Amino acid sequence: METTLSTASAWTYFLGSYAYYLPFVLTSIWAPMALFDLSQKKDISQNKSILWSFVILLVPMFGGGFYLLSNDSTYEKKVTFTTVIGGFVILMIVWGLSLISQI
Repeated sequence: METTLSTASAWTYFLGSYAYYLPFVLTSIWAPMALFDLSQKKDISQNKSILWSFVILLVPMFGGGFYLLSNDSTYEKKVTFTTVIGGFVILMIVWGLSLISQI
């Protein structure tokens, strides 16, 4: 008979799946926001626009968030900070809780 140190609870499965899917959700929010903001800017050069597009698309988890925080976006600062910083803080909390629940 096999013995285990702990059995996984429903809470562990919930946090694990939330921690797994949350980066995809954040990417699907940040990248379109950043690309839309980039397309609305008329004062940016074409080379810089192409470079930012590659950063947003090739670094999917943090590219859009980094763009939104580092540039003067057309969005209000409150919306940008809430979306990016709030999403990142929630991600860190969920990852931390999912690690603790597996111990």
